[in-house]
Amino acid sequence: MNQEKKEFVKTRADRVRKQYKKQEEFTLYGWNACMSAFKARPKSLLRLFFSRARTSQLKEVKAFCGENKIPYRQLDQESLNKVASGVHHEGIVMVVQPLMPESAHRLIRGKMPDKGLVVALDGIDNPHNQGAILRTCAFFGVEGLMVPGNGKVSAIPSSAARVAEGGLETVRIFTSTDLSSSLRDCREQGWFVVGADADAKETLSSAKIKFPAVVVMGNEQEGLSSRVKQRCDTLVRIPGKGQSLNVSVAAGIILAEVDRRRTAPGRK
Repeated sequence: MNQEKKEFVKTRADRVRKQYKKQEEFTLYGWNACMSAFKARPKSLLRLFFSRARTSQLKEVKAFCGENKIPYRQLDQESLNKVASGVHHEGIVMVVQPLMPESAHRLIRGKMPDKGLVVALDGIDNPHNQGAILRTCAFFGVEGLMVPGNGKVSAIPSSAARVAEGGLETVRIFTSTDLSSSLRDCREQGWFVVGADADAKETLSSAKIKFPAVVVMGNEQEGLSSRVKQRCDTLVRIPGKGQSLNVSVAAGIILAEVDRRRTAPGRK
């Protein structure tokens, strides 16, 4: 094998190794995101990095690392920025084993509580909005968040996990390669699909909602796709007097109302 071919093979092998490593590791940053992960699944921790200011707050975590031979290291601000690939790490970065999403098929074919609630995202790829919605889902105890994807890699990026403030540890993530088809299957299971649409005739307060329910949120530019709209049992809007709402804020308002109804005895 000549030198040129050897270099080609080595480069390809390195690329494959990096791809597998990316699938086997997930970088968490932000205090609440990291500490929630450590409390929920400490054995998933692979490496720990922190600032000098966080040293005294991490005695328990460092002790765990020492007992289990997990590397940990104090870094300066610039080095932490590089490890986190950003500046919003709040002085802590954890490299952990990823929480791999499950297929939406598993969610739909599984057992759903009578008053169960699921959230689905249609074309929402902004990490800040994803994370904020995930955090809201955790607050209201939804049974799952359905997002686009194939389930082979983490469906929620590190930046979204930080914004979720630990929500990634409490809300199950499910992926769908075709949301329209997944919603059709939801309806076949008897789930009620509610789509958020700024142009809907029905308002959130007047709409009749049945349970189990799926709340579908679309992106801020195009809203829900036409195929997804066709799968909804009802489309609702949030009445207001000003400009349109950020999608994560809208999701919070809708989930608050839907959760109020599902916890109110005899109310639909």
